[in-house]
Amino acid sequence: MMGVTMPLVEITVPEGTLSEAAAEVLQQRVADSVLTAMELPLTEFFATATWVYVREAAKGLATTGVGRPPGVLVVVTPLEGFLTPERNEALSVEVTRHVHEATGPDTVVWLVVNEIPEGNWAVNGGLTRRAKIDELVAEATAGS
Repeated sequence: MMGVTMPLVEITVPEGTLSEAAAEVLQQRVADSVLTAMELPLTEFFATATWVYVREAAKGLATTGVGRPPGVLVVVTPLEGFLTPERNEALSVEVTRHVHEATGPDTVVWLVVNEIPEGNWAVNGGLTRRAKIDELVAEATAGS
């Protein structure tokens, strides 16, 4: 559907940290956690509208310093107004848990949430509008 793709999640890990299978599991778990934090239904539509990229960085670029454990950066870009400080904190706990499950407990996890104001996010030439998202949520939750 034009103009409704969101949120966008980018996960940057040190090169060689994740197998392809582990990356896929991490993508799915983080996507579900982001949708839950945004109070969006875990339906096929919203899962499909959520984009999660896992990118590898050169080993030295994704660490907290020489001799320190590797670091993973997770950037969540949602439309403004879905996340509160409390939801961000809960999301941070969940994302950290998922990264630790995929990489080990010593990994340092950074979560950055970059909310985009309505009118500043377009997909395939259509602006993402909160009213449309609310309409889709209502349709998905009707009768539940």
